[in-house]
Amino acid sequence: MKNIVFVVLHYENLKDTEDCIKSLLKYLSNPAVKIVLVDNGSVNGKLSQISESFSNQNGIYFLRSEKNLGFANGNNIGYRYAKEKLNADIIILANNDLIFKQENFIEELENAENKTGFDVAGPNIISLVDGKNQNPVNVMYHSLKDLKKRIFKDSVLLLSSYVNLDKLLQKIFAKEIPEVPYQEGMDFQLHGACMFFANEYLKNYDGLYEKTFMYGEENILKYIATRDNMNMAFLDNLTVYHKEGSSTEAVYGKKIGKRKFYYKWNLNSCKLLKKMMENEKLSCKEM
Repeated sequence: MKNIVFVVLHYENLKDTEDCIKSLLKYLSNPAVKIVLVDNGSVNGKLSQISESFSNQNGIYFLRSEKNLGFANGNNIGYRYAKEKLNADIIILANNDLIFKQENFIEELENAENKTGFDVAGPNIISLVDGKNQNPVNVMYHSLKDLKKRIFKDSVLLLSSYVNLDKLLQKIFAKEIPEVPYQEGMDFQLHGACMFFANEYLKNYDGLYEKTFMYGEENILKYIATRDNMNMAFLDNLTVYHKEGSSTEAVYGKKIGKRKFYYKWNLNSCKLLKKMMENEKLSCKEM
């Protein structure tokens, strides 16, 4: 029996986190399953406001950062606790807006790990907004050339957002770079809302790449997994449900402040990946 630990990163939104926890409780009947909840510096919606509701439930651990560390470092608090304190064999990083309905999720996860020996993996992620499967995702950057195009795009969008022209340019860029639907057998990367870590990744890494703040973590994970010859798998026998929609509006947001936030931090992550690729003189296509 493998030790399986869910790490759920919480920030402000108590309702989503509470719904996620409740959907996970059924798995705690298995003594090898644990849940680690990380409050990532919430101010108004501190996790302590709902922790009492689950205080009598064995197998749940509450951690807190006093400041918002961003997606990667917030998750890494829980990842390291799961690895070092709970001796996890499989760590699941799960967004707090996920719902777990599958009754045999743990059994199917163990079967998939035994069958594939994955180092990194992800399940079907079904949007509760439009019913679409958000996983897996097309590989965004096959080369430095691809990455530089994205850096240019986000730089233009960030600058244009200050005069509120970015939404118009989004449409132009979308026409220039059409989305290619995922097909069986295509190279892929994973959606960051739900990711599994085991074997070589768990052995060699203490979490996600820590220099990012928000966005682009999946691209860096794909690069690292490919570079280090790790087994990245898509597990279609597992399904989770995501409250966030898969539309462009869900990514960019309706308000200018949210769009600027996205451009800024996605651009930062792209530049970090570019530096990694240049320093190693290696592109995803060349590996």
